[in-house]
Amino acid sequence: MNKKVTVFAKGLDWLSKGFVVVRKPITKPEDIKKELKKDTSVALIDSLRDRDPFVRSISAEVLGRMKERNAVTQLTGLLKDQSKFVREKAALSLGQIGDRRAVPALIESLTDESEEVRVTAAGVLGHLRDRLAVPALIKAMKDQGSITRIKAAISLGCIGDKEAVPALYDSLEDENEFVRKYAAEALGSIGRPAVPALLRALRNEKVRANVASALATIK
Repeated sequence: MNKKVTVFAKGLDWLSKGFVVVRKPITKPEDIKKELKKDTSVALIDSLRDRDPFVRSISAEVLGRMKERNAVTQLTGLLKDQSKFVREKAALSLGQIGDRRAVPALIESLTDESEEVRVTAAGVLGHLRDRLAVPALIKAMKDQGSITRIKAAISLGCIGDKEAVPALYDSLEDENEFVRKYAAEALGSIGRPAVPALLRALRNEKVRANVASALATIK
């Protein structure tokens, strides 16, 4: 019978709610020897299919640090994992690898049920700077979670597509002051195409200082 234990790891916030870890021991010596001789990347990629979500998460994290492009397909698949911790780690790792093949799947993750996953996906899409993500990030500016809206604004600024100007301008009226702040900064990052929107926003006392700072960055 498999034993189930709840694991708490000090210093790892993403584990703060615990993992149900299922251990399935390898009983045959020949199987152990075979496992130990595996190529590093192969072993990690194989572990992405492990029944234990803790193993899947750690394997995804290491593959990201290694920037292992051969794992992009498997990590993209983990964005649909049952565990939100695994989904979040997969998104982060795809960002570290930096392969734009992951963009369509990351766009889908902007509607994930977990805000942590949505926030991570939004941030990674900005890091990848692919204009394909702009319409989805614009939609994410209406997300119920303020942190997701903040990340979406930052990422739209990173991508710098003028199509985001109307949505970012609207977000200058957001109820959250940080969303307003980062929307103004994003407009500044977009640059000259955003000048008319920023000039109009100068009339809004709630964001006047942020808008003035954004205008000051435009050359």
